[in-house]
Amino acid sequence: MSFSFPKESAKQFGYNPEQVDSFVELARRQFNDASLGLVTADQVRNTEFDLVAGGYIIGAVDTALDRLEDSFASREIAHQKITRGDAALADRLARVVEIVKGRTDRPKGKKFKSTGLLLRGYSRKQVDALCDQIALHVGSGTKLPLNVVRRSTFKTKRGGYVESQVDAFIDRVVDILQIEANR
Repeated sequence: MSFSFPKESAKQFGYNPEQVDSFVELARRQFNDASLGLVTADQVRNTEFDLVAGGYIIGAVDTALDRLEDSFASREIAHQKITRGDAALADRLARVVEIVKGRTDRPKGKKFKSTGLLLRGYSRKQVDALCDQIALHVGSGTKLPLNVVRRSTFKTKRGGYVESQVDAFIDRVVDILQIEANR
């Protein structure tokens, strides 16, 4: 089975086709034989590709990777339920929710470490707004679509939040939403 993504024009930047094709092939092998252990949902979520002129259209690749990640996450959660039981999955969910609540309960502007005045980081205001949505979800069960979290983008500002901390936090929220969807 082969799949080709649409490409940008020669003057527009997109994902490096060779890197994408290589990763998709690896993921396909994993998908067809779950025992291989080549790729996990987390690896799909955190895969990055170089940008090149005339590369694959970013949105098309990202959409395909989202579906692939969801599929792998579903399999991994089902495997955990079979091998460790529902209680282990509930415990995992509770631990991740506790970590996320620890961040969302912090005061506005202080939810993550600051980059300082000389460096740029994610906009505190935008990240705090997403944290408010996440707090509503974990606190009261308000619906929070996975793609709202997954596709969140933030402006960069001097003295903003450290990007790596926010990105790790978002990964945990994605974990919560995937576990909830596959319980």
